Amino acid sequence: MSDRPRFYRANAIHLAAAMLLSVWFAAFGTHILVSYAHTKDESIYISGNWVKDEAGWRYFNQWNSKYPAGQWIEYQGNSYYFKDNGYMATGWHYLNNHWYYFNPEEGSTQGAMVTGWIHDSHYNSTFYTNQIGIMVTGWHKIDANWYYFNPGPDGIAGQMAVSRVIEGSYVNADGKMNEEIE
Repeated sequence: MSDRPRFYRANAIHLAAAMLLSVWFAAFGTHILVSYAHTKDESIYISGNWVKDEAGWRYFNQWNSKYPAGQWIEYQGNSYYFKDNGYMATGWHYLNNHWYYFNPEEGSTQGAMVTGWIHDSHYNSTFYTNQIGIMVTGWHKIDANWYYFNPGPDGIAGQMAVSRVIEGSYVNADGKMNEEIE
């Protein structure tokens, strides 16, 4: 008995599965793949070309012949946000009730969401964004040290406190909690 019918049946199943996936991606796009860089359900993955004009950078998505607008995208391991006008965000942006920082420096990672420590020369201050890119406020333990980040209205939100007493604890010039004041 020949294995030929089983071979053809297996190839037919693989071909049908590939066609089904092709139809799925054509109908629903690649937005079903999620990113954990900021929030689970916001990202799309793209393929195409960067385009720069006098207003800034945009990304032409070859999958749907459009520029992403008002959405997160993933590109070469980085998360980017494209504003409603289709241009890449840089600097601080308030999205979905959170502050995010996007690299403003020209170069290969311009516009990429930044996580971790940020020294913002515009504010001459230090900030911190967590592993999903959200600016932290209040007390946070980072690398075994406690730091305090301004929660709001009495100054710059997220700005790290330095050389002062916060809620009975002193933070030194590096922003680290040094000792509790009685």
